[in-house]
Amino acid sequence: MKIVPIAADSLGARSMATLVETPDVTVLLDPSVRLGPYRYDLPPHPAEEARQRELWREIRAAAKNAHVLTVSHYHYDHHNPDAPSVFRNKIAFLKDGKFRINRSQRERAGAFVRALKAYPKEIQVADGNQMDFGGTELVFSPAVPHGYNDELGYVVMTRIAHGVEVFVHTSDVLGPPLKEQVSFLLEARPTVLYADGPMTHMPENYPEEHTRRSLANLIRVIRSTDVRTLILDHHILRDREWRPRMDRVFEAAEEHGVTVQTAAEFRGKTIEQLEANRDRLYGIEPATASGPKEISGSGPSEG
Repeated sequence: MKIVPIAADSLGARSMATLVETPDVTVLLDPSVRLGPYRYDLPPHPAEEARQRELWREIRAAAKNAHVLTVSHYHYDHHNPDAPSVFRNKIAFLKDGKFRINRSQRERAGAFVRALKAYPKEIQVADGNQMDFGGTELVFSPAVPHGYNDELGYVVMTRIAHGVEVFVHTSDVLGPPLKEQVSFLLEARPTVLYADGPMTHMPENYPEEHTRRSLANLIRVIRSTDVRTLILDHHILRDREWRPRMDRVFEAAEEHGVTVQTAAEFRGKTIEQLEANRDRLYGIEPATASGPKEISGSGPSEG
């Protein structure tokens, strides 16, 4: 099984777009990439805009060779409403647009499906669905909350298995902090797990208790499954101090022979936290511990 994170926060823009190739099928998960509209009260820097364009070109190229494209939910860093043509002649697995979904995503889903329907050769509801492609099994979780409650809606996680290799993509569970999220991961028994991590850069919107639960659940997965590689990225990489905040996870991983990497490191590339360092891109020195509080510029973003 070949796993390639195409775009990710550690590669410079908001995304979890991932290409998974087995001898039977090639799957592109969540083909989109976006920029945080404001960070430190600053709009995206030109370097971020250039990186977004670059990563989108890579996503489009990956889509051409994929048989299956998926959408885990309807935030814009996971689906691109302006580019339905990337689904041309593909099998599309989409988060259910009518059930276990909040109002804004329901509206986005309806608009997206209307724009999309002329392109795929087949459209399937992803939630709880399963399809076999030769010796490869593609399984989607039931819809689970986007975080520790359903304020931001619901997402589906994805499991791709071929032989003894199992890849699981959490999408936006923000951790995972909840029992129903971690239960799927434990049952899936991944060998490679791609998790988005808690939203530690916005403690005012993601209370510390949920971060503690997320870390405890990641450690439980490390101790209780066959995982050998844990990819941590997306929300957690919006925090400049993400590594020390994940110390407990790194310690548990070392004890159990598990490699923890960002998506960039998994690809053999340098980590580039462009959004987390937007102030520096603009030539503004970050606030010190005794100085002004870091401001993200918005509440929990739907992307």
